[in-house]
Amino acid sequence: MQTKNLKVAYTSRYSSSRNYTAVPKIQMEGKWLEELGFAIGTLLKVEFEEGPIRIRPLTEEEASARKQQELKAELDRKSAELKQVQLGLAAAYAGLSPELSQVAESNSPYSSSGRKSKSSK
Repeated sequence: MQTKNLKVAYTSRYSSSRNYTAVPKIQMEGKWLEELGFAIGTLLKVEFEEGPIRIRPLTEEEASARKQQELKAELDRKSAELKQVQLGLAAAYAGLSPELSQVAESNSPYSSSGRKSKSSK
């Protein structure tokens, strides 16, 4: 097994109390990651307990399950948006006067029964 020596660095986070807080950060980079199967874009699983941290690529099953969860969440968001649009349209339609809510009336000059025929002129 090969080893790499790294140093825990820090990054700043803006907190709700409007302060910047330093938090620990571990950064790894290099071609050696790609050689070990960690190509750019690889989804990772980080498993940890007191002391050790294990980082590994997601299995095909885990990646598929994650994608399915993401798609379901997107579908749920889009369904909620559609419901809001439907409610808005229903409210707008309910607010129309009865005269405006009809597309065509039988006694309208535009209906076939209301037209004057050429022979009656």
